[in-house]
Amino acid sequence: MLPLGTDEPWNVEVNRLGADSLTIQLGPIGPLRMRVDERGTLLGISGAGSTMQVTVERVQGLDFATLGKSFAPRSLGTLSPADTVRASVAGAAVAVRYSRPSMRGRVIFGNVVPWNKVWRTGANEATVLETSAELSVAGTKVPAGKYSLWTIPGPAGWKLVINRNTGQWGTDYDAQYDLARLDMKVEPLRQPVEQFTIAIEPIGKGGVLKLEWEKTRASVPVSTK
Repeated sequence: MLPLGTDEPWNVEVNRLGADSLTIQLGPIGPLRMRVDERGTLLGISGAGSTMQVTVERVQGLDFATLGKSFAPRSLGTLSPADTVRASVAGAAVAVRYSRPSMRGRVIFGNVVPWNKVWRTGANEATVLETSAELSVAGTKVPAGKYSLWTIPGPAGWKLVINRNTGQWGTDYDAQYDLARLDMKVEPLRQPVEQFTIAIEPIGKGGVLKLEWEKTRASVPVSTK
């Protein structure tokens, strides 16, 4: 199996967890958790917390006529479209390029996005921060340039990870390139946010970088040196 846009084969890793379950890693996709019966027949797949957010269950039969009617009005667009947010923070041109997944009826934090693990902070390719001038992010110096942004969501608090490596897929995080790990302010939202949103809000001589999804807002202050 080849990943789209490359000539390199994916590595496939399969690990049995017990008599009725296993995990499979397909290159950058996974890990997917699978349930099987005593004959090895696939019963279900869960991609929660992986790069392939799917849940599959084996059923005895399908009513394709009814399913066809339900799928017909649905949009065939990208599930996690790319977006860019731009702002001027005290004269510095700041931009964040990211992809925007939606809730789609799922529990996000602690499920789709596991607690206490590095998250790509969006979908697809790694999220990128670019600044034309040196910034102070939560009190830490960030020189002008490009960085990838990651987060570590947790029930007791969030961390923003600023990483020097850019251009990678959103599962290719490498801690050796970390510039900083910063504490984020976390607030509950009164109304759920369906589609993951990043905003840069200029305030006075600085601003705030905000992440909002489900019923959570995580933010850090931003200013120029």
